[in-house]
Amino acid sequence: MGRNKEARSATIGIVLALCLTAYAGAVVLAAPEAQKRALPWDVLALSQTPKVHPTTERPAKGMRSFFYEGADYKGKPTWVFAYYATPEGNPPEGGWPAVVCAHGGGGTAFPAWVTQWNKNGYAALAMDLEGHLPGGNFFGVEGNHPPDQGHENAGPKRISWFGDIALPDNEQWFYHAVADVIRAQSLLRSFPEINPKKIGLTGISWGGVIASTVAGVDPRFAFVVPVYGGAFIRKHEMNPEQYSDYCNKWDPSAHLPHAQMPMLWVSSFTEPVFPVNLFSKAAETAAGTSILCIRPWLPHGHGFGWEEVWEITAFANSIAKTDAAMAKIEPPQIDPTDGLVHAKCTGDIKNAAVGFTTATGEWKNQALSSIPCSIGKGEVIATQKLPENTSAFIINANDNRDACVNSVLTVVKP
Repeated sequence: MGRNKEARSATIGIVLALCLTAYAGAVVLAAPEAQKRALPWDVLALSQTPKVHPTTERPAKGMRSFFYEGADYKGKPTWVFAYYATPEGNPPEGGWPAVVCAHGGGGTAFPAWVTQWNKNGYAALAMDLEGHLPGGNFFGVEGNHPPDQGHENAGPKRISWFGDIALPDNEQWFYHAVADVIRAQSLLRSFPEINPKKIGLTGISWGGVIASTVAGVDPRFAFVVPVYGGAFIRKHEMNPEQYSDYCNKWDPSAHLPHAQMPMLWVSSFTEPVFPVNLFSKAAETAAGTSILCIRPWLPHGHGFGWEEVWEITAFANSIAKTDAAMAKIEPPQIDPTDGLVHAKCTGDIKNAAVGFTTATGEWKNQALSSIPCSIGKGEVIATQKLPENTSAFIINANDNRDACVNSVLTVVKP
């Protein structure tokens, strides 16, 4: 899939290990109801074109590398390292569509991610969100430089799961990560070869959390694709005041009700870090059209989240190009007249089934049983009733292109 075995092993051994370590100390709490969101970012200022500083640091073949200025940190602008490239040839009429790529925990600006989008006909910008220069020897990073190496104009780095919550807003990592992503779009919009109306955003793991918040903060993005990471993730060390502040300010659940652009939510039923029930709830919270793509199995890590889910490109092409829209499954309901699960749908569904579980408690690596569905005009219907002790169910389907699409997860018993 365009990636060597050494890089694949590095992803599993480093990124997944870091994510699992973080997950071990986290607990999920119910979000307070009817909280008013807070916006600590000066979105108008971040929407202005940032200054760019050329650099000879960390060159990558076929890439343009530079620093662009992010939000201020301790009295001066941060410098954000980025790779940028466009597809070969002349841009189409109106300019190239483009994508901003937000990495996850243990990640950095990855040239291979930019290259992947270039191959699919998109310009792309991948930045480092933790004040680092790219290091390591995978996903196109060259030179055998050490990872996690900072620089003199760096912003803050992430401290576990919002471990810097006691600091002022503009000294917290999440504040800067969101600002860096908004500024990345502002920069792309200033490039004459880019179509400013066709700029999307995708993020992996922590980048998915960032992308989910940005979706409700910066309405200029044409589409957003969170992978693995979503909303409703809390940290138990927070005191009640910090927890309330976090829910209003940082968690994507506070901002997704303001996200109007189409979103594709990509994850796996075996996802070990961000539980699928909360990921589905995040998709349901967004104000615009949300399509879920929950794979039966998808390893958690960089590379997997951009190379092995071709539905991401299909979704982007349906927004930024002229490809047909992906199918969409509406929230399933149990029809009281026949006791069967029904779900409205759009697009051409080739096959569908109801996945269900009778397990309760924390959702993690949940195994699903299956009931086939019949496919009617604009609707899928289960061929038999769910067991009485069903705790949750979801529609799993494939469209006529074999794209994986799902309904949101319906939780009957928490």
